[in-house]
Amino acid sequence: MSACAVTLPAVNDQPTWIDRIIDVTGWRHKSENGAGWDQVEAELGVALPTDFKELCRRFVPGSFYAYLDLLRPTDDHAQPLLGMWASCRQWAGGNESARLWAPYEMYEPDKGSGLIQWGSDQTEGEYYWLVDRSVEPDRWLVVARWEAIEPWHRFDMSTAEFVYRVIADPEFKPFTVADPSRRAFYLPHWGPFPMNADDWDAFTDPNRTG
Repeated sequence: MSACAVTLPAVNDQPTWIDRIIDVTGWRHKSENGAGWDQVEAELGVALPTDFKELCRRFVPGSFYAYLDLLRPTDDHAQPLLGMWASCRQWAGGNESARLWAPYEMYEPDKGSGLIQWGSDQTEGEYYWLVDRSVEPDRWLVVARWEAIEPWHRFDMSTAEFVYRVIADPEFKPFTVADPSRRAFYLPHWGPFPMNADDWDAFTDPNRTG
C-alpha cells in the first residue's frame, strides 16, 4: 500500500482545536467526568494524547456530524478503545491478516511502537495514532484511511485538529465531510439520527443556535 504525508499549517489565533470544534458544532452540554482512562493507559503501557481524552470529556458519547465516532474507555453507548485494540491485535496475529495494516503493525507494549485506533466513521473509515514511545503522545502522527483496501494517509497534527478538519475544512480531502453552506453538528447517543432531508436541513442549518 502507498502512503502520503500531509502537514497542514497551524492556526496562530487558536486557543485550542477543541474550542474550534465546540464553536463549529455549537455543542454546549455538560462535560463528562473524564474517568476511565487510567485503566486503559495501564493496559496499554502508555499515556494517550491529552487532547483526545479532553475531547472525550467535553463531548458525551455520540458522533461528529453523525459520522465520526471516538473510541471510549468503556462500552457505555460507545465502542471501547481497549476492545478495538484487542480485536485488531487478534486479527493482526495471523500472517495474512497482518497485511491489512502493512506497512504498519499493531502497537504492542513490549515493542513500544505501532498503531492504536482512536476513531471510526460511518463509511468504514479508520483513524489511528502511530504510537512512538520515544516521543510525547501529543506529538504522535495520525494515520488514517477510507477503508482496509485504501492507501494510508499520515498527518502531522493532533487528534483534535484532525477531527476539526474532517467536519469543518472542505479542503481536507479525502476525509472531509464539511459543506461550506451548512453547519457542522454533534449528535449525542440519545439524539435521534437524521433520517431524511428535512432532518439534515435542521441539523445543518447555518442559522442554528446550539
